[in-house]
Amino acid sequence: MPAFWIVLAGAVAMVLAQDVYPGVAVYHSGWYNVLNIVALLAALWRLRALRKKGSPQSAALVPAAFGGAAVVFAGVVSGLMGPDTHTVVGAPGAAVRDDDVGGSFVFPLNGDRVLLQRGAATVDVGKSRRYTGAFVLWQQPRAVVHVDAADLQGNHLTVTQPTNASFLSPVLLMQQHTVIDGMQVRYDAFSVPAAQRNVKAVLFAQPQVAQLHTDPPIVGKPAVLFAVSDNADRVLPGAIGITASGVPRTLDGLRLTPLVESYPAVVVASAPYRPIAAFGLLCCIASAIGALLKIPYRSRT
Repeated sequence: MPAFWIVLAGAVAMVLAQDVYPGVAVYHSGWYNVLNIVALLAALWRLRALRKKGSPQSAALVPAAFGGAAVVFAGVVSGLMGPDTHTVVGAPGAAVRDDDVGGSFVFPLNGDRVLLQRGAATVDVGKSRRYTGAFVLWQQPRAVVHVDAADLQGNHLTVTQPTNASFLSPVLLMQQHTVIDGMQVRYDAFSVPAAQRNVKAVLFAQPQVAQLHTDPPIVGKPAVLFAVSDNADRVLPGAIGITASGVPRTLDGLRLTPLVESYPAVVVASAPYRPIAAFGLLCCIASAIGALLKIPYRSRT
């Protein structure tokens, strides 16, 4: 009988791991789910062997086997049919549709809580894990760049993002990646229509800035590298410069001030459907308690 509990506990643990450590890519691999099913089949095979031997306690293990099968079913469905873990990014005030969860994430203009809207229902994702259906959601802070543009007289200029969904947002989400001097950095682009200029912005995190040789030196802050180009995307002479977060930099008649801020994104991961997994786990616990107390399971038949 101990062998039955060992292999069954292993199968259940592989599913519970998806709740304890959600979002791990290995849960979607075929070998992981096959191993989970094999562990369950080994437990069922052991139960069958005990029943053939006429073990008086074998009947008490039936609820555990049934519950373990329910738990593994929930885990395998999540692993093989659930979407891969992904991050949903949105600008302040934007509503970003996610077809996997069947709703839209509404990002805050003020505050730090993202909402999930499904029809008339609203779910507050909040800062801790939020389970909804067969998904687990949680917020993940990421660095964005708020850009202020002005002319040499200090007059504010409108910033647009023609290639992004949030056209008039001054917040750059920095979703694209490139490598500069061996460093993985994120970048984005925006336009200043009044000046007929396009600008690329490259974000250097604080540890990366320490590897740069800037004049004046930037200490203890992230930095943004600006490259100003004309409407034909030709970078203009002397229009490339780097500046610390919150410090203005004048390039080609534009006074650009970046402010690196933390803004929430939402991580979406598939998870075992909790009602089924919880029911199966309760069956396993009840069966284990019954076995420890040596209470035989009595069938109605």
